[in-house]
Amino acid sequence: MTGTPINATSAAAEQQLADPESSSWLRSALQSALERDPVDALNDALVLAATLEAHLRSVMELDGPP
Repeated sequence: MTGTPINATSAAAEQQLADPESSSWLRSALQSALERDPVDALNDALVLAATLEAHLRSVMELDGPP
């Protein structure tokens, strides 16, 4: 990350933020995450993704781990 401004965003992040097909929840969460320490934001996003996957598996009554 040397030489990269702390407020720089990737092209992928900019594309998601500009995409009208992205949900407002996703755009809000992404914007909030981009304002945080990137390591902390990624760790929290991975926990969130795992939690949501477990919830989906429970709701869909899918057996076993992912």
